[in-house]
Amino acid sequence: MDLSTTHQNAVTEACRIPALDARLALIAQPNSQAAERTQVAFYGTAYPSPPGSAPGAAPVVTIPMTDTAGVVDATNKQIAIDTPIEAQVDGADSANGTVPQWARITTFDGNWWADVTVTAEGGGGEIQLVQTGTDTNGDPEARLFNGAFARLASAIIQG
Repeated sequence: MDLSTTHQNAVTEACRIPALDARLALIAQPNSQAAERTQVAFYGTAYPSPPGSAPGAAPVVTIPMTDTAGVVDATNKQIAIDTPIEAQVDGADSANGTVPQWARITTFDGNWWADVTVTAEGGGGEIQLVQTGTDTNGDPEARLFNGAFARLASAIIQG
């Protein structure tokens, strides 16, 4: 069957919210008392190619998510990850700190869920960290140092 553009667009639109609900269900911990949580691990290496492949280094910091992980925002057709959440940095460059380039989200049972972009607040990344300074071009950056805490200010997964 060949569908008109209007027909195909209507089908696509009708599937968006159920698809977001299914995506969120993969990362929400069904047992709120369980210690295992979906995690967001931040890396200072290049974005993996192909997505889901080995990250190339240990994470700079790994932040556990809440048991519910987030909520589906039906109006904006996106998943809003529960924030703020934070963890102590222990994998940054000891001399200069590390600016995370991307993050990997793994489910509470350890399965790869997604690789996402990371920027400082206002930088347009799917995950935005609190700005800690500016880079050599004067642009905001979120440089992480061992012993400090990394805090997710915003995490939006567009649907």
